[in-house]
Amino acid sequence: MAYPSFATLGKFSLAAAVGCLVAPTLFACATDGEARRVRSVAASTLDCPSGEFEAGLHRETPAVREWYVGCDFAYTRVHCNDSTCAPAPVKPPCIGDLPCFEEDPLTLAWRLREPEPTR
Repeated sequence: MAYPSFATLGKFSLAAAVGCLVAPTLFACATDGEARRVRSVAASTLDCPSGEFEAGLHRETPAVREWYVGCDFAYTRVHCNDSTCAPAPVKPPCIGDLPCFEEDPLTLAWRLREPEPTR
């Protein structure tokens, strides 16, 4: 197995450090209002001082944006649309031989999987 040279690691570390400093600043400016709403929703679930929350946009669809909010080794997910933010629903468990739930790719809501037709 070949290991990368120290010169390569140094370039990667510098790029990662610059990316970590610049990207959150640009991202925070673009979504500051929604990030505040997300932290407010997360405060109802996580027991942390308000200044310790870290929020990051995880994924986005045309209908909803999913944020991860964490503090003190715990996290929660928050879904936002254009008007509101709310805690993300928890995935329901599969039970016995019943169909399992699947995530709707547009709304990120859980829906019951359609049973496969029997022949």
